[in-house]
Amino acid sequence: MGLLAAALALPAGAQQPAAPRLQPDSGLWASGAGFDFDLGRKKRQQTRQSVSGIACSLDVRQQRICLVVFDEGTQARYAFVGDNALRPDAEPVLLRAAAGELDAEGAATDGHYFYVAGSHAAKRNDCASNPDSRHVLRFRRDPATGRALRHPTGGALADYADSGRLWALMQAQPGLAPHVGERKCLGSSPPDQAPALAGQQGVNIEGLAVREGRLYFGFRGPAAGGAAPVLAVDAEALFGAEAARNPKATLTWLALGPNRGIRDMVAVKTGFLLLAGPDDSPASQDAGWVVAWWDGQPTEGRVAQSKILATLDLGGVQLDPCDKALKPEAMAVLEETPAAYRLLLLSDGMCDGGPLVLTLKR
Repeated sequence: MGLLAAALALPAGAQQPAAPRLQPDSGLWASGAGFDFDLGRKKRQQTRQSVSGIACSLDVRQQRICLVVFDEGTQARYAFVGDNALRPDAEPVLLRAAAGELDAEGAATDGHYFYVAGSHAAKRNDCASNPDSRHVLRFRRDPATGRALRHPTGGALADYADSGRLWALMQAQPGLAPHVGERKCLGSSPPDQAPALAGQQGVNIEGLAVREGRLYFGFRGPAAGGAAPVLAVDAEALFGAEAARNPKATLTWLALGPNRGIRDMVAVKTGFLLLAGPDDSPASQDAGWVVAWWDGQPTEGRVAQSKILATLDLGGVQLDPCDKALKPEAMAVLEETPAAYRLLLLSDGMCDGGPLVLTLKR
């Protein structure tokens, strides 16, 4: 990784001024009885603590309803947002019928479809390959209810498509190819259960956004030189009749600060907001979380400058007995005005994501 880090090093004078610190508007939002899964108590709690992505929209009654994905199991759930509470819904959304772990890490919607991305990453503890995570899903959204549209008979997700093409597209990108393969350990250090293996900065997708027919995949790893990659491809290149044609893939490395990777991203009117936090290396765990803005313009041969809007100050958040740790993993924009963004932040390690709302000045 030394050569990659050097190639991606930011030019002299490119360091940004310190960003303001941003605290939540209040404490944790209530989430009632939480997300329900037909599992034993311990496994149910573990799944509730594994929120990893969210995609929100308004139904015809102007209620905000969100698809929430988890990096445990193969099911998603819905939740309603409003009145200082996150209200989980009981309807199960089966993402894949296969028993293997999808490791769903990103969710997005363009109003017509929902998209869900698996991490495409090796297992963290022992670097075992995880082909079940190498999927990107698409299914139709019902504009009336804001939920996934289902077939009238059988209840299957309408226009459901399951693509494994992203793996080959990543291998075709010179900037990603060395990090795409079997047993590519995450980060730069040996894993806990395989100390004889070396960290290889294997790919690890944790963010997903959609804009104007393009899917944007944000990577927690590889990360180097204070930057992390975003791979953009035409959605039809993964799912539709255009699959055999040029996917118009672009790879952009974004400056996010030392030891940070992308944990989520969401399209806004002027580009993208990115949630960034510690990359996959154990030594990076004190890097802290930030929210950044990127105009969405790809760059070739140089690192794109994002604008760090705020450093998250979450030290005052009081965990509930059900919670394990606060690690922001999912972000949704509840309101966008010329002056500010109102953000919903969900965390891995917190039951039901530990919902927090923050007001971010632009």
